Amino acid sequence: MLNIMPALGLLLLMPGPTNTLLLRSGVLSGFRHAWPLSLLECLAYLLQISFWGYLLGHIGDNAPWCLRLVQFASVCYLAKTSYLLWRKPDGKLSPPAEGRVSRLHFFLLTLINPKGLLVVSFIVPVQTFTDPGLYLHFVVQFTAVVIPVGCAWVLFGARIKRSGHAWLTPHAINRTASVVICCFAVAILSRLADSLINSGLAL
Repeated sequence: MLNIMPALGLLLLMPGPTNTLLLRSGVLSGFRHAWPLSLLECLAYLLQISFWGYLLGHIGDNAPWCLRLVQFASVCYLAKTSYLLWRKPDGKLSPPAEGRVSRLHFFLLTLINPKGLLVVSFIVPVQTFTDPGLYLHFVVQFTAVVIPVGCAWVLFGARIKRSGHAWLTPHAINRTASVVICCFAVAILSRLADSLINSGLAL
């Protein structure tokens, strides 16, 4: 299973909602305060991947509506996060929900990030989730990849903060994160719509 590590690394390095918020947290809070988010990211991904691995291994194609329902819920949650960041872009506001994304919100956002489903669908063999030995091996390898990648995004944000660019205000950072997350949600919604259209034509 060693050959899956480069694929996991490339997938997790791709910009998306979780990585955008890691970058944003590094800029706003610095590396020392923001790096623990990578631990939450790892836990959320493992929970999600384990769930999808078990589900696909035991249900398979018998309930395709379940996958689409989860994808639609993911789109709704991404849209809500994007809206909150755009509507309350000042990171200096005191209530966490108004200016910053809480750790619980970050955990939930990562939990519905479609990257976990991509890992199960295209990178990790389904039998991994039915064999305890293979599953433990996967967990160790995944942890060894996702935590350094998450810390790298936080460190990148912290470096940007230390560069002292005047345009890197909390307002600009939150608005940029909002746009990226919104684009990600639109891309998922487009794929979901294509899937539903193709299913309708097949019927």
